[in-house]
Amino acid sequence: MPQKFADKYLLSLEQSIKEKPQGGLNGFEQEWNLLDEELRPLLTVGVGPNQQSFVDYLRAESIPQWQAQFSQLEVFHWMIEWATRPFYTPRGTIYEARLMEASLINALHKAGLNFGERLHYWHGNLLFLTDIGHHSIPGNWSIAKRRYLEKCVDLYGGTLATAGIHSNLSLPDPMFTWDFMHLSATERGDKHLDDFKSEFYITATRLLRAFSSLFIATAASTPMQAQVKDGRAVVILTENDSVRNLTFPNPREVDLPDLYRSYNDYLQISYDLVRRGVRFGNNNWTPVRARSFAEPVERLISTTSDELTHLYMRGLFSVGEAPPPEEMALQIEKQNLMARINLPMGRVEVRVDDGGHSLDIDVANLTLKHLLLLRLYSDVQFARAFRYDSEDIQRARKNENLAAKSSLRAEIENPFTGKPIAMRDFLKWTLNEVKPLAQALNMWEDLTPLVEMSEGGKNTSEKFRARLQNELLEGNEVPLDVLKAIHFEREAQVKSDVERIASEYASIGNESSKIAEYLQRGRDTARQISNAPIQFRAKQQAVIEISYPNKTAEILDLAQQLIRIPSVTASPNERLDEVHRAGSLIDDYLRNAGLDVKFFDGRYPAVFAQFPPFTAQPEVNHQQPILLTGHFDVVEPEPDDSQFIPRIEGDYLWGRGSADMKTVVATYLVWMKDALRVAKLENLELPNISLLLVGNEENGEAEQWGTPHVLKELNLTPSLFIAGERTGEKGNELFGEICVENRGVMRFDVIARGAKGHSGVAGTGDLS
Repeated sequence: MPQKFADKYLLSLEQSIKEKPQGGLNGFEQEWNLLDEELRPLLTVGVGPNQQSFVDYLRAESIPQWQAQFSQLEVFHWMIEWATRPFYTPRGTIYEARLMEASLINALHKAGLNFGERLHYWHGNLLFLTDIGHHSIPGNWSIAKRRYLEKCVDLYGGTLATAGIHSNLSLPDPMFTWDFMHLSATERGDKHLDDFKSEFYITATRLLRAFSSLFIATAASTPMQAQVKDGRAVVILTENDSVRNLTFPNPREVDLPDLYRSYNDYLQISYDLVRRGVRFGNNNWTPVRARSFAEPVERLISTTSDELTHLYMRGLFSVGEAPPPEEMALQIEKQNLMARINLPMGRVEVRVDDGGHSLDIDVANLTLKHLLLLRLYSDVQFARAFRYDSEDIQRARKNENLAAKSSLRAEIENPFTGKPIAMRDFLKWTLNEVKPLAQALNMWEDLTPLVEMSEGGKNTSEKFRARLQNELLEGNEVPLDVLKAIHFEREAQVKSDVERIASEYASIGNESSKIAEYLQRGRDTARQISNAPIQFRAKQQAVIEISYPNKTAEILDLAQQLIRIPSVTASPNERLDEVHRAGSLIDDYLRNAGLDVKFFDGRYPAVFAQFPPFTAQPEVNHQQPILLTGHFDVVEPEPDDSQFIPRIEGDYLWGRGSADMKTVVATYLVWMKDALRVAKLENLELPNISLLLVGNEENGEAEQWGTPHVLKELNLTPSLFIAGERTGEKGNELFGEICVENRGVMRFDVIARGAKGHSGVAGTGDLS
């Protein structure tokens, strides 16, 4: 049965990837606290009229635009959120999440250079108590978001000052469609497909709540707490494993029995909460909640902001008259929130993770949630004993509190039977329940860290505590220098994780191009930051290579990667960031292959590579090398960007740049890699051949770093140029001719003297 469902799931997954290659099933939202050199929360930059939130400054000045789209403001000046794109695999999601953490490290390093101090970040709860009020909210929030946040601050105050992780989970649409259409007419009734999906996501939210204490236990990582001791600000190592979960609000007023019993229950109870003013935005902070798609929600929030702005701008007011009609503003907010509630559900969000884990633990935690969602869909009996009634909610809240305090050491009540059970035993039972499906989907190894925890291994919080207890000779106060050491260790761990991801991302299959794109862009951004901590590179010679059936397939795959990058020059709309991304891909490929590479960074980049010396070469070849030359820029697409989607038809590869000349570039790269490998394996002498690829050939290479500029910088006069561009003019030649000369280039100025005029106006100037 698990294998049969796994086959069905994989078929629907394949169809989803085909229909929506940029879509996905899993997402990760990461929140962090931004801290100064002494680990205090960063508030504002500037003074007087130039004052702004630090997070506004960071996003505007230190995070490039391509990364800023993934980040957004959070509740307070010192908080930021980064959200991954959707991925079809948990591992792909976590890989991009870690790359985003690396991007934050580089951004804080860049900002720190401007202010002359080392800046830090931290997950979970703040390590320094701070005053919190409306003044703590970033200034760039829209009016609707600001009013919502002000209400939250009024109600919950400093308990909001925590940063957590939200995991978003969904299933392939083709699977929903298939199963919905194969319902009997009686079962389907007058339901719409959206109703079918919404009902499942509400049911999944109900049933995953039974596992929320387990999610807290495996993802606990915040045993420290900020306090004031004898008038001093201190950080205490507590006995609790998730201070963040014990701190962040989980109000009973919105955590109601039957809320997620059915889709209809959800709608009716949610409408009532809004009418009574208990729910006034996204404050339905249950540990697990159903969510609509983000785009229509954000559109409604934007509409609310527009309507509130118009309301507050209307009218003329004078001394003694009433302020703008607040009651009308409340009605606008309520009505627009009502409209948001019945949007179709598209995902389940789990909100209990602390963050700050190893890469493998993050992968394991998200994989478990993903597998549980699949198990709930495939087995209509699994976990259905959790009804979401008063008894269940009371037990869940109690279990969650115990998990936040003692995590894997907790003794909880079994959410399905009410009998006592040790958390590690509950984890072991849960893993056994998903094991057949995990094995069928080749995901069981990804759960290894959780298997180890179930057998007595420590979670992140327990590891923190063990490490700190060894350093604290007495008492529970954590010195600042120890805290800083932990921060530096995290940065080193992230750097190592990025090197690992850059080495093995190709193993995740179809979605590796997303990770490759992020690495390329991150690499290019890092070049522009002085001594950037994270370079977004693999360790040399550590890359896991893909196995290809033949050399043609390998070259075609690399050529298609290059074609997908719209590296346009020679037009008013040059895409210089994409030109740099293409250069970064080439640079990374050659470095990973072990060649000596020099990257020429400028408006138009270039890459020069040569074979490294090694023992098989008896002496250095002093002759000038033969130079393979080419370019990785292209002209504008015609008619549109669909030309950057490569396709193979018969014997031909189609796509902008396939002939001119990214397929040749791919051939160069693969040959250089293979020539070096063979020479090392067979102890052969390497040919005296180098490679130069430029990013402004379509422009004529007059600017840096065109070929003449690179050769001058290298003081290099090649003995022979080989330009790999095709020589056929018709486009249907499988093989071109070898050309030994071309027309050359002549540049000259034309000077005309006389009275100026316009061809459209008769009798003017010297045109008559």
